[in-house]
Formats: sequence, C-alpha cells, structure tokens
Amino acid sequence: MVERIDLDLPGALERGRIITVFGSSRARPGDPEYIAATELGRLLGERGWILCNGGYSGTMTAAAQAAKEAGGSTVGVTVTLYDEAIANPWIDRNIVTSSLFGRLEQLVELGQAYVVLKGGIGTLLELAMVWNAVQSAQAGKPVIVIGSEWGEIVRLLQIDLPMHPWEAASLTWVPTVLAAVAYLDAHFAQPGLPGLSR
Repeated sequence: MVERIDLDLPGALERGRIITVFGSSRARPGDPEYIAATELGRLLGERGWILCNGGYSGTMTAAAQAAKEAGGSTVGVTVTLYDEAIANPWIDRNIVTSSLFGRLEQLVELGQAYVVLKGGIGTLLELAMVWNAVQSAQAGKPVIVIGSEWGEIVRLLQIDLPMHPWEAASLTWVPTVLAAVAYLDAHFAQPGLPGLSR
C-alpha cells in the first residue's frame, strides 16, 4: 500500500498538476540530457506545476534547479539505500522510502503526468512501470518520452512485442522538450480532468 502524501506546497491542491520526470543520474552539466532536463524544469516551473523526480543527481538536479529558479516547487522521492536518502538542495519536499520499489510506487502515484528523458536501465524500468500503470490504476495520465533514442526503442517494442492497440496509443513520443510541454498544455486544458489524487 502506497502512503498518500499531502503536499504542503503552493498550488499543489489547487492545480493538481504534479509532473513526474524520469531521467539519468549520470548526466552532467553540458550534456544534452542535462540541458534538456534544465529546459523541462524551467517550463514546468513557469507554469506553476510541481516537478516530482527521484531527488538525486544528473537530470534530477538539473530539472529541480531550473524549476525552482523559475518560481516552481519540487518534490523528491529518495530511498534509504542511497546516501542516507539525502536529496539535492533544490528539492522542497523529500519523501523518503525504504526500498527501490516503494520509491517507484511513490513517483508513479504522485504524478498527474509522466515525462521520460534519456536514461539508462533504471529509466527504462521506470518507463515500463508507468506505461503499464496507465493501463489500469493510473489510466488517463499521459506518458511522454522525449528524443530520438526513445523513438527508436518504442518503435521496436511496438513492432516486436505482443501489444494491444490501446497500449501502444497510451505512450506518446515527441522529439523535443518544447513538444512535450505543448502536449501537457493541451492535456491539462481539457475540461473535466480530475484533480490531485489523494
């Protein structure tokens, strides 16, 4: 059972727009994926949406710093397995979990949408979990993957794995961060969307 988190952050309950972002912890300043995470964090922060991620280094730091500098709020979900669950300094609220699976559950549960940047096998695991989750418990939440690398991987998965048409349709590939945020703008502009899951 995932603990429900009441977020004491500006706009959290009013807007219900928490965007969970997945990406590489290995990215460093100047790397393309670090730059992409910075752009994404800035655009989310400018919209007053809350950025949620794993709270550590690489794209997690880049996105959180940019969101904060744009006036936004951030949530990190860390785990006691790593460095005593110390989040990067740009995280407003650090949710500490006791296992990797519990951490991933919180990231999925909190998100009203999911954006996946370039990453390694951990990011691939996160993508697989949210892609599966939106077939049932998290239905209706967008899953957006950014970049040519994910485009090729997703294409191969859709060709080579058994998949229902609606499963393929529940994943959206876009080439750029700007396209991802434009998709989120359109999604959240729809009337009658549910608010923050509590």
